[in-house]
This record gives sequence, C-alpha cells and structure tokens, in this order.
Amino acid sequence: MQQKTNGEQSVWTVGNEIRKMKGFRMEMNQNLLEYRQVDIQYGDRKVVQDFSLQMKPGQILGIVGESGSGKSTVIRAAMGLLGDGGKVSGGEILYQGTEMTRISGEQLRQLRGPEMGMIFQNAGASLCPIRTIEEQLYEAVLQHEDVSKEEIRDRALRLFEQLRFTNGEQILKSYPFEFSGGMNQRVGIVLAMVLHPRLLLADEPTSALDVTVQAQVIKEMMKLRELYGTGIVIVTHNISVVNYMADNIAVMHQGKLVEYGTKEQVLKHPQEAYTKKLIGSVLRLKR
Repeated sequence: MQQKTNGEQSVWTVGNEIRKMKGFRMEMNQNLLEYRQVDIQYGDRKVVQDFSLQMKPGQILGIVGESGSGKSTVIRAAMGLLGDGGKVSGGEILYQGTEMTRISGEQLRQLRGPEMGMIFQNAGASLCPIRTIEEQLYEAVLQHEDVSKEEIRDRALRLFEQLRFTNGEQILKSYPFEFSGGMNQRVGIVLAMVLHPRLLLADEPTSALDVTVQAQVIKEMMKLRELYGTGIVIVTHNISVVNYMADNIAVMHQGKLVEYGTKEQVLKHPQEAYTKKLIGSVLRLKR
C-alpha cells in the first residue's frame, strides 16, 4: 500500500474533521482558497499563466473576462476537473491551506460536496434525466454521510424553503426533463448546497437564462452566504452580475490575471487598459 504524503494526510484530516466538528468556524484571517503563481496547460499549450489570488471565508469573488480568457479553467483546476490532457504545471492551489494538486483522486472526490460544491453553466446536463431529483439527492449525500433518507429529504426541503421555492415536495418527485433550463439551474444550486460546502464554485451559472431567472439565481446564491457563510467564486462574462454580487473582482485576459481588487477599485477606478475596455464595452451596449 502506498504511503500518504504529509499533504495527503493533512487534507484527509481536514476534510473529515471539518465534517465531524459541529459548529466549527474558520478563522476569518485564514484563506479559504488561494492560488500561488499557478500555470495550467493542455498538452503543450499553456492556457493560464502565473495566476495568483486569495479569498477569505464568506467572500464572493467574481472572475470576469472574455471567452477563452482562462476564467473557467482556474476554478475547474481547484476541483480537479480539468479533463483529459489538462494539468496544473506550476504553482499551488490551496484550499484551507492544503495543496490540492498533491492529493489523490479519491481524497479530492471526498472533498467535493462536503467542502467544495460546483454549479455548471448547464446544470441540467449534469442531472440524470430518468431519475427523480430525490433519487439523485440521496445518491449525492450518501456518498459522504451516513444519514437516513428522511433526514436528507428534510434537509433538502428546508433548503428549498430558505431559498423561497414554493413547491419543494413536487420538485423532489419530478424528473429533470420536466423542468425548464432555469428551474434545472436553480435545482442544481440546491444539489450543490445540500452538504453545506464552505466553498461554492459557479461557472457561468446565469449565462443561458433569461433576465428574470438570472435575478432569481443570483439572489439564491447570495442567500446561501447569508444563511451558511458560504464563500462563492462566480465566473462570468457579465459585468453586471459581479457588480451586484461580488466583494472582490479578478479580471482575466489571454490566460493572465490583469487586475484584481475590491469591486469599487476594479469597476470605478480600473488601472489596466483591458479592464477599462471591458467595462466600456458594457456601458456602450447599455446606451
């Protein structure tokens, strides 16, 4: 049997102890997520270069940029979801101080859900169309917790109620193909949050939705921070979304972080030419 490295042992301990310790609170001066000079590549092609930033527990970080800027890649790297040929070729990605690229695939899978949740651009595509939401909910939770189905169901219904869904019972009995794209996206948020992860990574969660549903999804994500202190990283090309949601904003261009600061610093007093151009293009479209 292969011996675990110190890094692997520490993340295993952190992941299990956090789930066991009721009422656990992170120190607010400890970083929840941190990137240190991260390079990411697919084959010989480097798609992210020298990416560094950090976020505290409970913060909302918006990552903006044009298509192909690398913004989705950096959050997928934190979850170990780069896919075939993708790898972190330099630097470190730390979750609660533990280097994520040095742990095993199994240990990473154990952290997905209880510690780190993810909402994809098309949440409906990640749902099985021939199984009810309730069945998929049970499967997601029972992979990580030894609890009864009744407890899981009650937890989901409470979350539906907290997020102001009016038909939680009916949603659980339904199949994904019965829902609109917007409703599937909202259900995806509940599935991602049912284990109450400390960090929620959202990859373009509103891009395929109409304006009314976009507003619902954004408000529901912000409600999660209010209820659970969830830290959120939202990747989007929509400046208006980060203006409404984010505490801090990172601007990416051609695989590089070109500007990073508070919402007020980046949107009201941008320093980089690309950031000014990005904000200016949005303003021109609104005229």
